[in-house]
Amino acid sequence: MRKMVALILTLALALTLASPAAAEGAVTLTVFHYMGQASKQAGLTAIEEAYTALNPNVTFTNIYFNQGIDYFSQLSAALSSGDQPNIIMGNPGQYPDLVTEGFVMDLSDNQVIQALNLPSGDLGDVSADGKVYGFPIDFKTWGIFYNKTIFEELGLEVPSTLTELNALQQKLIEAGIDPYVRSFADAVYVDIEMRNTVWTRALQLGDNDVFEKLMSGERKFADYPFFAEGLSNWTARMVGARIDDMSNTQDMSLEVFAAGGAAMRFDGTWAIGDMMSKNPDFEIGFFVAPIDDLGSAKMNVQVDQAFMVNPQAENTDVALNFMEYWIAEGIVWSEISQMPLLSGLTSDKLLPMVQTLAEMKSSGNIAHYGDFTKPLSSDFTPAWRAELNAYAESTLTGGNMTINQCIQNLQTAFDAVIAIN
Repeated sequence: MRKMVALILTLALALTLASPAAAEGAVTLTVFHYMGQASKQAGLTAIEEAYTALNPNVTFTNIYFNQGIDYFSQLSAALSSGDQPNIIMGNPGQYPDLVTEGFVMDLSDNQVIQALNLPSGDLGDVSADGKVYGFPIDFKTWGIFYNKTIFEELGLEVPSTLTELNALQQKLIEAGIDPYVRSFADAVYVDIEMRNTVWTRALQLGDNDVFEKLMSGERKFADYPFFAEGLSNWTARMVGARIDDMSNTQDMSLEVFAAGGAAMRFDGTWAIGDMMSKNPDFEIGFFVAPIDDLGSAKMNVQVDQAFMVNPQAENTDVALNFMEYWIAEGIVWSEISQMPLLSGLTSDKLLPMVQTLAEMKSSGNIAHYGDFTKPLSSDFTPAWRAELNAYAESTLTGGNMTINQCIQNLQTAFDAVIAIN
């Protein structure tokens, strides 16, 4: 029934769209994005080609930047020049300067977005200061992906508690198998290792404003015990260190994982398509990483692909029309990228795991980033990730940085950003 309702919704959206773009002459839309995965880039190309088939005068130029390194600086440079992108990937709350300077369109009254009937968390992820500025396409989550073959051969069961996870990791080490293959050369991976503890605890305790208060300087990291708890849980997973933990990119680690070089990988749903492309016969499972022995863990949820329309670029109406088309015909994107749509629409071309993730989100047992009053902005995110990366390197290479020292380093880094701003 859910699939049918979602299908009817999508068809209704398609029927309410404006007529195909009626711009005169050739139109080229420039899309800035940070999708490093080959499957996502292929999905972007597919949805653009489908739109061009209906609007032959419209073509696209896609420009990729690494989110953790140079995306915001390159975006800022483009916006300050005369060569501006039409469509900008990102969750608006992370880029407040774009909102205040008028580089993103207010979409609060957009009927296509309203027709999705999204919960507060999803809308929060594409909003800033109470207004919607982004088109929400799909959602992401993260946790532990595991090699089913290795688990079956060793008689291992999916752990439901922290104690069980720790014991499982030790069994793998004793069997001569690396528990995890990591990719901490990509900054997002140290970040997601912390989220399932921090987000879950913060929302449980009603600290929805934790990031807002940390960025304003009103509160300190030491004021929130769940940051130390998150570091403790992550530290317990940093066993069986590999020499490539700090040098692996996402793609390099996926090669190792798909080839059976490690039993598990802490990763996000954005990598599913690329995992399978490395080895189409790869049998993988997924579970939410336990944070205690009481079953407190919740699936983290965040809108993944979100795109803003730049009203200061040319052909804004065409860019808007394309994004509305993407919402309506998102299954074209989903089947190639293997990303679960926020509309709930699925198809038989999606992996069973992707369909299951969509069902898990609908259960409501989630911790949603959009329910925080503010996300970490583009100023604070690099500082957060840099200190977590330093802690990971120390832990995995036999250094002596303690959890308390990492907490102090995080505070020092945030204080520096606050002082500059």
